[in-house]
Amino acid sequence: MVLRRKWRGYTVVLGGVLIHLTLGTIYTFGNMTPYMTSYMKKHKVDESLNYAESTWISSIAAMGQGMSMFLGGILYRALGPKVSTLLGAWLASAGVALTYFTIKVSFYWTLFTYGFMFGIGVGIAYATPMGCAMKWLPDKKGLVNGCVVAGFGGGAFIFDQIQTAYINPGNDKTNFDENGEKYFQQDDILDRVPFCFLLLGGCYAAMQFVGVMLLRDPPEECHSLINSKESLNSAIDDEITETTPILKNENTGNNEDESEERNLTPRETLQQPEFYKLWFMYLFNGQGISFISSLYKAFGQTFIADDYFLAIVGSLAAVCNGAGRIMWGALADKFCFKTAMVFSTGLFSFFILSFELTSLAGKPLYLIWVCCLFLSFSGNFSLLPTATAKAFGKTHYGVNYGMVFTSSVISAPISALLTSKLKTIIHWYGMFYMVAFFSFVSMCLAWSFNVKNSKNADI
Repeated sequence: MVLRRKWRGYTVVLGGVLIHLTLGTIYTFGNMTPYMTSYMKKHKVDESLNYAESTWISSIAAMGQGMSMFLGGILYRALGPKVSTLLGAWLASAGVALTYFTIKVSFYWTLFTYGFMFGIGVGIAYATPMGCAMKWLPDKKGLVNGCVVAGFGGGAFIFDQIQTAYINPGNDKTNFDENGEKYFQQDDILDRVPFCFLLLGGCYAAMQFVGVMLLRDPPEECHSLINSKESLNSAIDDEITETTPILKNENTGNNEDESEERNLTPRETLQQPEFYKLWFMYLFNGQGISFISSLYKAFGQTFIADDYFLAIVGSLAAVCNGAGRIMWGALADKFCFKTAMVFSTGLFSFFILSFELTSLAGKPLYLIWVCCLFLSFSGNFSLLPTATAKAFGKTHYGVNYGMVFTSSVISAPISALLTSKLKTIIHWYGMFYMVAFFSFVSMCLAWSFNVKNSKNADI
């Protein structure tokens, strides 16, 4: 019975990975930006549009995701895992498919479908697959979260290649416009851009349907087994290293200093200075995440005339994004959140400051630097949730982390506004310096993070 339950749990994890592979295509915006911007300029939808202004698409998507995280939990309790997840996932897919129409009409309607609708859907469907899988495998919470979230980080690995192979099968080059920026001018390439959204929307919807069919909460008759002493002890062991500051007495097997566990309500959490440090870390790190994920390809096009290579770079960067989430979480378990976050933000600052050097060294160094940038910023998506749970407790974790995540609602438009207004003034290198400064501020906040567990060690 235990083996059967575990195999059923693994199928739920598989369903979660399939769903998150489609939701994680939010990171394909960087690959799609040159095609979309070139299309709207060429077909006079918005002749003044440029790459910097196109970052509003990914920023609006991030805002939508931040705004709808709470809604996903409410719908889950009201409708169950299948309906609530499918509702959010298909809303995201519908936004992608509808961009077939909106990209021909208006940049602002494109913001609504490919940005806002997609982001709202992602937020609704994001958390439920992980919650379902953890209920089936309570003794493997870290592995479950790592696998599912790695699917989110790795979605671009598949779909960057699909987008480029469909839109630009001949690997044609971009051309300079009157302002010195490179755009696609070929009609045969640009005519495929709207149809690509129908292809993507259909693929997403099909994968999401299969994934949702694999989702389910454990039946009532399994609850006693799942909550058995063996499973509970394994879950406690896992929670010690990954989620909470609860300690276990080695001699008796009982929880020690249980009264010292921090389980703060949302109102109490808002009174903690460490909450605002986490919130501002997310805010400042979000500037670099939005900038790099949206414009790494546009920068690469300034000195690399190989669209296939740039798509491969995006795919490999997506792998680093997914694997990095597991790596940084493991480092936080081995050392502490502070150490891992300081290294994550410090590495990002270094690589973004030296990113301009890749234009002198060419393809190999550019590939390495983009992968390292994605690897370093991926730490936010495993370290900040872990810090939230350890600092404020697991009882109200969902709401508390949702409050931390609200910083993305502000971070995303700030990033888009700064990029669209300043890039033409301070150019690429100035933007790199600005983003590195934000990351350095976040590193200082991480260094000052001083929540202790019951052994008086950093979390």
